[in-house]
Amino acid sequence: MSVAGPAAPSGKLFSGRIEIVEPDGRVSPYERFAITLNPDGGRTLRTVTRSPAGDLLRDVNLMTDADWRDVEAFGRLFFKGRAHGSILRRVVGDRLRSWLWKGDGEMDYAEFDAPPRMALGLHPVSGDAWKMNAVDPDLDADQPLVVHTVSDSWNGASLGHGLKIACTVRPMGREILASPLGPLDCERFLWRPRPGKDLHVWRTGEARMLAQMTVGTGERAGTVYRLCALDEEAIGPCC
Repeated sequence: MSVAGPAAPSGKLFSGRIEIVEPDGRVSPYERFAITLNPDGGRTLRTVTRSPAGDLLRDVNLMTDADWRDVEAFGRLFFKGRAHGSILRRVVGDRLRSWLWKGDGEMDYAEFDAPPRMALGLHPVSGDAWKMNAVDPDLDADQPLVVHTVSDSWNGASLGHGLKIACTVRPMGREILASPLGPLDCERFLWRPRPGKDLHVWRTGEARMLAQMTVGTGERAGTVYRLCALDEEAIGPCC
């Protein structure tokens, strides 16, 4: 007689939409996302971003381990009617391995050092909430954050092996945020990705999803990215 082993752990799937509110009040669809809480304790974020002008389309897949460390990312970019290519990244120990397929299909490989708690930047706005995983939310002080980005432009309109950007994040405590979905219990952060640029980030729930990001100072000041739709479902045992 066979004895069944323990059931595989189940997870959750969150899916939703982010809209952009321009400083003049115009509201446009911006990003769709899905987050899974994986059976091994890690999490995966998948996003599709389309700029309001319709000239940028980006697909991103980002995975963390059980400790919320970024370990894998994939991104694909189309901009102004042209395929700019795809990039696959994997953190192995203290190394970041990067495979880049350019728009013409040519592949290039590079390696970089990967300090602890480094964030992988592929430019989905939903992923900006996960960049806050690299700081201590209970420490009321400016904290260093290292992001290895694929593009140093504000909207990520280029794609390459990229570079590391050193910036700071200051946790601002918990806050009940008024949102299109009603009040949301959030953690709030003040992120300074570069001199003269202040971003206010709110994240919510066990999936640490983006509830809102407001551009405080710098380019596009006054722009708001906000959660406008959300669904949650259980994922049963996979085997």
